[in-house]
Amino acid sequence: MRFYLKLALGNIKKNKKLYSSYFISTIFSITLYFIIKTVGNSPTLKGQDSITMFLNLGGYVIALFSLIFLLYTNSFVIKNRKKEISLYHILGMEKRNVRSMMLLETIVIALISLVSGIVIGMLLSQITSVIILRIIHKSIHFSLIFSIDAFIKTIIIFSIIFFLSLIYNISVVVRSNPIELLKGQNIGEKEPKTKIFLTLLGVIALGAGYYIALSITDPMQAMVLFFVAVILVMIGTYCLFTAGSIALLKFLKSRRNFYYQPTHFTSISGLLYRMKQNAVGLANICILCTCVLVTLSSTICLYNGIQDSVDCQCYMDGNIIINNSTHPEQVYQDVKEALKGKKYNTLYSLPVYSYTAQLKKNQVKLNTYDYNNLACVNIVSLEDYNHYLHQNVSLDSSEAYLYSYANYDYRTITLQGVPFTIKDQIKNRQVQTNHCYAPNNLTIILPKNTLKQFHLKNQTYFIGFNASNKVVKETINKIFDKDYSNSLGENYFLRTQNSIEDEKAIYEIYGSLLFIGIFLSIMFLAAAIVIIYNKQISEGFEDQNKFEILQNVGMSQKEVKQTIQFQVLIFFFVPLIVAIIHLAFAYPLILRILKGLLQCNKNVYLISTAGCIGGLVIIYTIIYLMTSKAYYRIVKR
Repeated sequence: MRFYLKLALGNIKKNKKLYSSYFISTIFSITLYFIIKTVGNSPTLKGQDSITMFLNLGGYVIALFSLIFLLYTNSFVIKNRKKEISLYHILGMEKRNVRSMMLLETIVIALISLVSGIVIGMLLSQITSVIILRIIHKSIHFSLIFSIDAFIKTIIIFSIIFFLSLIYNISVVVRSNPIELLKGQNIGEKEPKTKIFLTLLGVIALGAGYYIALSITDPMQAMVLFFVAVILVMIGTYCLFTAGSIALLKFLKSRRNFYYQPTHFTSISGLLYRMKQNAVGLANICILCTCVLVTLSSTICLYNGIQDSVDCQCYMDGNIIINNSTHPEQVYQDVKEALKGKKYNTLYSLPVYSYTAQLKKNQVKLNTYDYNNLACVNIVSLEDYNHYLHQNVSLDSSEAYLYSYANYDYRTITLQGVPFTIKDQIKNRQVQTNHCYAPNNLTIILPKNTLKQFHLKNQTYFIGFNASNKVVKETINKIFDKDYSNSLGENYFLRTQNSIEDEKAIYEIYGSLLFIGIFLSIMFLAAAIVIIYNKQISEGFEDQNKFEILQNVGMSQKEVKQTIQFQVLIFFFVPLIVAIIHLAFAYPLILRILKGLLQCNKNVYLISTAGCIGGLVIIYTIIYLMTSKAYYRIVKR
């Protein structure tokens, strides 16, 4: 056993170039998972149910992605070690001996990775906890965080991943003979055939995904069909990279004027012969880049648009709404009494008819649920508006006053088919007596005699006031403690809303989503970089002899460098360009989803998206420069 352990340690040291990316991947994945589970169990987030829920969901996603990511990275390592393992067989080592050696290698790697990942995770957990508390606008408490639950789950999850990697490695050895292993690095070098059916399937799937993204106008339907579009685009991406890339390269090969140039000849030939094994890798990079752009831009937009969302939904800090009562004024007097001696402002009340409606241009239809044109519409009588808000204005029977939170560019408004001329758009937001959970928010003021023709029902009595969170809570609790069955009637319904608490809840939810979005984007980006690095470095070693032959037959160093740059450019920037195209088609669909979440400011999402694309391009360019130099150094030797 000591011999096998010495052999295992020697193999890891000898293959440090191969194992370096694997160690980085495993330690990185373990660190992220441990951090997110530790922060989720942190006492500083106790009682923040929505945050802990999102963190737990993020933990599941990271665990699943780590499984796929690390199995891929492990397969890269074992593929490049097939020649070494075959030599052990040729020298007389039996398969059971190789299995023992691999078991010890896996144990050593697992121990180093788990210890390193957990230690780094412990050091970063406190910083991460502070960051998330800052994001959700909570007070910061410094305390050393170590979660036994996070520690145990990290050990279990990644032990399973290492075990599955070991099973895969052993299966490769058991199923292959020494000759096959010796040729393992050269598998997939035959020129692939053009697959017309797979190309057509890719075009159809991608076209269907794009069509869904562009054609859906209903925000609620967009949320449902978003995942359908994602699956179709993923299928289309894999099919087109697998089959479409081969068809494109063969088309370029058929163009004699283009193909028979030194740089194009070697690059296209090399890409074509290796595209069978490269296509899936390129598709993976493309999907990961798309995930980074969609996840990060959406969560940044949600977070940056919080204030706009809060402003749209909430106006008064304390809100009390009474239904099914003919004499609700008693509640107003009780609220006034409860606020006596306390700091507050803007206490008022207003009878109002509140409806969910459809607002299409200047047409309002009450009790119509059209999510693409959804609106919260309040209707107030002119007499109540003058009396309760101390105004002195007048209207003809064909005129109306209008309040709109968003811009309203029409001179008329049609209510239930009846047109009215807008005499003026009032600026007093006190007429927005509800928490608006729709993109459009209108209040229409009409004379009482005019309102009779609409047969409006269920008038509500609204009481609003501004005060501190403590005063709002105390006042609301006092109102709830009273029994109003005598003054309001047995069938009255009283509900309250605390806008300050609602704002905290929105920050908590969207801040959690931003935190998870950043975490997942880092992991997706890291996976894409590792895939690119592994492919470029391994192919650099494979191409070393080929470029040496080409130089011996007359290719200059300059032409070699141009060929390398052409190949590396394709491997880097084709997936990135396709990912940006995917995002461009997904842009309208994501906007509609954000609209359903009351993120109505298109500029916020546009800036967020542009920033994410710019950041990814910069990171990509840096990795391109580093990788192309490393590839060139390997080939030049």
